[in-house]
Amino acid sequence: MNDFCLYNDIHIPSIGFGTWHIKEKDILENSILSAIQLGYKHIDTASKYKNEEFIGNTLKKYNIPRNKIFITSKVWNDDKGYYNTLKAFEKTLNHLQTNYLDLYLIHWPMTSDNWEEVNWDTWAALEKLYTDKKVKAIGVSNFLIKHLESLKKNINILPMVDQIEFHPGFMQEETIEYCFKNNIVVEAWSP
Repeated sequence: MNDFCLYNDIHIPSIGFGTWHIKEKDILENSILSAIQLGYKHIDTASKYKNEEFIGNTLKKYNIPRNKIFITSKVWNDDKGYYNTLKAFEKTLNHLQTNYLDLYLIHWPMTSDNWEEVNWDTWAALEKLYTDKKVKAIGVSNFLIKHLESLKKNINILPMVDQIEFHPGFMQEETIEYCFKNNIVVEAWSP
């Protein structure tokens, strides 16, 4: 399987194994092992999925070298804001039993009255994690052009990835074109 190169020269495998909806330990363990045996090198999870701990246990149990797996996780809306995001990240690391992530995303753009400020504060935490080398790449998920434009107003590092729903029934051409023009890799969920 090929990969994509992010603008910071980090390579992300082009196909990832998504773990959304897999909450049963045995099913997740067997699924991850099968995926790895089939050549998957990217596991996608999120704190919202409530399965990070099972993933960490599986990787440890089967002695899967950390440097052979690209791990993505995401901060959920309940944990947004600068300090909350930093705490949520540490919890994610503990659950996954690792000392770094390959990619950390803001799971959804905030929709509250002060959505811009919450997104900016959350992004500032991701920038800190990135500059502290606790994560190799940072990005967003489910952000549309208006969310990305707002984010750009008050940040130092542009998102490297926008993980969006993308498949033949839902193309999101404008968002994809925007990401392409801004050197943001589009990662499809539910392709």
